[in-house]
Amino acid sequence: MSVKVTWKVNEGYIGYDSKGNTIELGKDKFSPMELLLISLAGCTAIDVVEILTKMRKKIKEVNVYVEGERNEEYPRYWKKAKIKYEILGEDVINADAEKAIKLSMDIYCSVAATISGKTEISYSYEIKKV
Repeated sequence: MSVKVTWKVNEGYIGYDSKGNTIELGKDKFSPMELLLISLAGCTAIDVVEILTKMRKKIKEVNVYVEGERNEEYPRYWKKAKIKYEILGEDVINADAEKAIKLSMDIYCSVAATISGKTEISYSYEIKKV
């Protein structure tokens, strides 16, 4: 896996993934630190959806919100990341959500594993019946 970021006058920063997708970075675009939180949210969201699906739960939507707190001095890494899961489904109960989230955080989420040495990660969840 490899990525590239290019800077060009009048175009700014463009990030490229190995599949040819692009993303704009910069002052009024995505910041690299926001992208790290998005990566954390995306990684664990994918895990949780896959785990609940394998449990044959009837989920309709999963929203993952991440709020980060940065270190005040340089390097300004993410000191804390608070994850909130919002799971909308017909038959999901607390034990299902807790199991799926714990498996993601403890085993499957590579982004969480990568930042956990510096970042204190906590989570909560809410289940909404639909």
